[in-house]
Amino acid sequence: MKKIILWSIVGILILGICIAGIWWLRRPQVIQLDKNTTLTLLGVEYGKHHKYPKITTTGRRYNGQAASFDTTNDTLVVWILQETKGQNRYGWQALVCDTAETAAIQSWGSHWDSAGAGKQIVGMQLDAFPRRDNKFILRFQSWGPGGQRVTKDGFTISNPVHGKNFPKWTADALPNTQSDGDLSVTLNKLAIAPSPWNRGGGVPKDDPANKNVQVDFDVQQNGHAATNWNAVSVETSDATGNDVRGWINNFRQNGNTPSYFYQPGLWPNESAWKVRLEFSREAGFNDDELLTFTNIPVKPGSENDLNNYWSGGGNQNRQKAVFAETNLNDVHVKLFPPLQYTSQNGRSQKEIGFVLHTDPDPETSGMRVSLVGMTDEQGRDMAGQLWSWGGGDYQFRANYRNTQNINITVAVHKSRFVEFLAKPTKQ
Repeated sequence: MKKIILWSIVGILILGICIAGIWWLRRPQVIQLDKNTTLTLLGVEYGKHHKYPKITTTGRRYNGQAASFDTTNDTLVVWILQETKGQNRYGWQALVCDTAETAAIQSWGSHWDSAGAGKQIVGMQLDAFPRRDNKFILRFQSWGPGGQRVTKDGFTISNPVHGKNFPKWTADALPNTQSDGDLSVTLNKLAIAPSPWNRGGGVPKDDPANKNVQVDFDVQQNGHAATNWNAVSVETSDATGNDVRGWINNFRQNGNTPSYFYQPGLWPNESAWKVRLEFSREAGFNDDELLTFTNIPVKPGSENDLNNYWSGGGNQNRQKAVFAETNLNDVHVKLFPPLQYTSQNGRSQKEIGFVLHTDPDPETSGMRVSLVGMTDEQGRDMAGQLWSWGGGDYQFRANYRNTQNINITVAVHKSRFVEFLAKPTKQ
């Protein structure tokens, strides 16, 4: 009888341990993003049809307004419940990290649905993730009055495509030279490297969100060193289907030869990356690439007026405001009146700005728009700079000068593209 009781107790203990283990493994993954915001992992799915999960809130089942959404290709979607307190709701983004934390790629919530007071269901499409790994980590970066902050904890995501028979690419040895027309580029280095810039927010240097890709290259045109071509953008892809785009930034320290860095990269366990670099000319344009407007009157206005010309927002008579328009290299260019205004950047700085609208967007056909020169009525350089662009709109600004008229020369010119298959190294 005592043995029966003993074994019964042992059995109950074992059952309790098993139940506790199952609960532990299945417990919701929760992250305290800040003192007002909590994120809970609701689920992960992979496919083309994605249904919003149902949750229980305030004692009832909440079905939400949005039922589902579809994607063209099989896509990984992570469902998250965001719960916020009070009125202070700050922004955040996810960082897709491999378990070794060698690199991170940013992702944002693209599908949102209210789930009651202070609650939202977020559907996050992950177009790039470590597809060969069994698991990966989602960490989160938030920003608010205290600046940026990266969570120490993250969601552990089971990879639904782990074990799929992905192909493998073979990397070419470096240095490797590729050409587009008379422009040739030699790639000397491709490496995962810490960012040379201080991101602030107490982010440690070895944090995966702090990892950049360093590229070193030499550029020649017609067999001579070319200094008027600059790398501006990069597309990085791998054999598993990941594809990301970023901007090239140069870093020069103590007058040394600049090094080039970009984000995001991919995860370096791949046998090769396909790296497609875009080079844009900064000077030496051909006459058929140039467009000049002279003696353009500068009108008084506001920074909001300038931004409305750029975005079209709140400006019902945008077309009527066009000062001049013409065609160049199959692109229709509209110039809006230059404005003199006081900037709203807290310094009350006087500036002169103007906006160009192009149709079609030159970047969709591998072209770019550059400001070649901006002078006052006496021919003095005003050192205008590109301030913002997108969708075929370009906004340029310069420090204020007491002038009635300005002259503008812009170039609409083709970029050059070179592509490499290279194995990223770590440093």
